Amino acid sequence: EPVYEGDNLRILRRDYAGSELDEIQGVVRVKASLGALMALLKDAPFNRNWVYRSGGARVLQESGYAQAHVYGVVDAPLPLSDRDSVVRFDYQQDPATRDITITITNVPDFVPPEPNLVRVPDIGGHWALKPQADGWVEVTYQVHGDPGGWIPVWLANQAAQVSVKNTLQNLVSVVGRYEGARSEFVQEPDNPTN
Repeated sequence: EPVYEGDNLRILRRDYAGSELDEIQGVVRVKASLGALMALLKDAPFNRNWVYRSGGARVLQESGYAQAHVYGVVDAPLPLSDRDSVVRFDYQQDPATRDITITITNVPDFVPPEPNLVRVPDIGGHWALKPQADGWVEVTYQVHGDPGGWIPVWLANQAAQVSVKNTLQNLVSVVGRYEGARSEFVQEPDNPTN
């Protein structure tokens, strides 16, 4: 069900099986190349500049271009403790449509927990990049998770909506810095106009 619509952006929520916490989906259209979007999504050091409440991210291990294990920190608002997570990103591109899907899988035991942070026990989802006409791309970010520790369900659900909304709004404002980025992995649609 929709919870926000405006500025070329839609945020939706739905029940997540086996949990009181919601699954959140954000969809935005952005004028950008697939190469620029992928360069942004793979730039771990720049993550804290656009991902909402990011306390930084770093790549722990890469398996070529198509897979990466990434450690990230979430700067939680006081009085909550900051969180950290470890996820695996798997990148795939459909050769016919040029759509890119980035699957997010939780791997919390990939590295030991930090003593002063709450390790996120469950997180998952995906990014989907769908090229459209005239150099536009529909970007979908869908995520579910349990932030760990003690947070009221209503607050965790509200925070997830705000996070997805702000992250996608920030993506639109910063992706231009990556225009011109190229990758052998990323095949642009035929006859791109940008």
